[in-house]
Amino acid sequence: MTISLKYITCTFLFWILVQEVGAQMIFDTLYLDETEIISRKYERNAPTKTEEIDTLVKSELNHLSLADLLSAHTPVFVKDYGKGSLATASFRGTAASHTKVLWNDIEINSPMLGQVDLSLVPNNFYSHAILNYGGSSLENTSGALGGAINLFSGKRRSDEKLSFIQTFGSYKTFSSSLNMNLGSRKFKSLTSAHLTSSDNSYSFYNNAVIPPEWQEQKNASYFNRGFTQSFAYRLSAFHEMEIVTWNQWNFREIPPVMSSQNHDNHKEEQTSFTSRNILKWKFHKKNTLLNVKTAWFYENLDYLLVTATSVDPEDTVTFIHSVNKTNSGFVKARIMQVLAREWTVSGGVDMTFHRVNSNNYEGLKSRNNYGLFLKIAKSFSDFLNMELMFRQQFVDNVFTPPAPFAGVSIKPFRTHDLYLRFNANYNYNLPGLNDLYWYPGGNEDLKPEYGIQYEGGITYVKRFSGLIGLTVELSGYDSYINDWIQWVPTDYRYWTARNIAFVHARGLEALGQLYGQKDDVIYKFIIRYSFTKSTNESNEAKEGGYAGRQLIYVPLHSGNIFAFLSYRKFEFTWNTQLTGKRNTSLNDASLYSNVLPAFSLSSISVGKSFDIHKISLEAKFRVNNLFNVSYQAMLWRPMPGRNYELFISFKWK
Repeated sequence: MTISLKYITCTFLFWILVQEVGAQMIFDTLYLDETEIISRKYERNAPTKTEEIDTLVKSELNHLSLADLLSAHTPVFVKDYGKGSLATASFRGTAASHTKVLWNDIEINSPMLGQVDLSLVPNNFYSHAILNYGGSSLENTSGALGGAINLFSGKRRSDEKLSFIQTFGSYKTFSSSLNMNLGSRKFKSLTSAHLTSSDNSYSFYNNAVIPPEWQEQKNASYFNRGFTQSFAYRLSAFHEMEIVTWNQWNFREIPPVMSSQNHDNHKEEQTSFTSRNILKWKFHKKNTLLNVKTAWFYENLDYLLVTATSVDPEDTVTFIHSVNKTNSGFVKARIMQVLAREWTVSGGVDMTFHRVNSNNYEGLKSRNNYGLFLKIAKSFSDFLNMELMFRQQFVDNVFTPPAPFAGVSIKPFRTHDLYLRFNANYNYNLPGLNDLYWYPGGNEDLKPEYGIQYEGGITYVKRFSGLIGLTVELSGYDSYINDWIQWVPTDYRYWTARNIAFVHARGLEALGQLYGQKDDVIYKFIIRYSFTKSTNESNEAKEGGYAGRQLIYVPLHSGNIFAFLSYRKFEFTWNTQLTGKRNTSLNDASLYSNVLPAFSLSSISVGKSFDIHKISLEAKFRVNNLFNVSYQAMLWRPMPGRNYELFISFKWK
């Protein structure tokens, strides 16, 4: 980076820190103690599609991982390699690297793979999760060609001082979750801890061997533990400091594919340690909200694969030991303010530094990313809202293409809560460091992926009475992604990364909710459906005869249903997850493994809570895969049949 660019960056950062604007401030999110009002309700009349995961739904799966929550209760498709194994997310027919996951507005995607293993994110480590669909992700990050998931932890507004959940499950699965919320008017402390372990030795029907037979999953145990800790201190009526840390230790055995279950001389495992640390400073006075965050992330990932012949365990066939250490630093500054006549302006600077030391790279690899962000919003009474966003980045001494966004929302009727929205954006995603430098197969000549997306939607909200409330939402999108990065086989028996695909992703997302309360009865019913058509339309695909074919592991149809009923401390929930068939190859060859069949999974839970003064006790029993469905989410990766969980929770207010 040149001296002049450093000077410009520092000057801009200093400028946004000292600005003052005389106007009344309006925010979607306000964090307040005493004189402040906390609200995380995103306005329905916004031009973007942004959704907060229902807290009732989250509490039902608080002992599990983010992967379980997303697959059961959102339109996000999760590629799950098996219970306790790798799980990645895919928004709107895009790849896992096109979904960005943020923690308190800082991206946690691996700079090596460009992905996040969602099975390693405990649900009790964050208080709420925001889904940013399509172009709405540009407000927080770039490269989310499908969407982004923003997890928020740290200071919470809760009257629960202590909560503890102990879970006992099938396959010797145990899980413990703790949350402790303490403090005073000026000082807040929040501690969260999580521990889970499992032998994970479930039975499955193996149709990959001849003759097919029932077998027990081997080499599949896992043990994960970690904690988050935050300290927040109010320096004055306008200044607040907060430090948040997330530390986690993970171990998992990786089971062989179904066709290799009969080979005993196989050892594959992964050990990792992750430490994420954020320091925040916030200034909030009348018309100005200023946030500055600095962060340091560290990850140590150790992967081991040893296989031997079936005759002699000492005769090693494969030995791979990959050691990878990543250090990442972040600086993120934002200022938000409202000018006259309801003009809202936001601006900021992002700086990211990655350093990766891997025995699969030729030497130390790094990436330096400097970015500018600007957002302008205008409200024209209650009828029309407009948003414009712009991102520009300077990565490793090269300017990336600018990423603009434009959107409008309309409320055509004053007396009805009916909202229409339209937006369009341009976005791009940088190759992961593995794509560039992995040996063998990395390709340093890769170009960034870039795409254009159009989106429209309609939302209708109606409260008929205390007994009946209704929300209906329908969204449609159309995305064109160029230079899609794929790893393809070579003539030298290894795979390499190439820009070969032009992907056209389009689809519909529908949501319906009924909710209400009558005396001691509370109910909620949520149904979702997603139609996702994602195809490779590149010249190479046309020449190969697979243009127009659905991308592998992207279901054309998917959905989920959630029902909740509460009566006098008794609770009942029902959840059904629907996943359509998925292609596992590029062509239409008539093979069993060419297409994975559709499947439907249902779970139920019943529980009862008891209140004793300030103490609340709850017992809950849950049945997963109620109808004992035999299925594969990924080819030749078996999934568990019917299994059971018992929860015991303790809460002190």
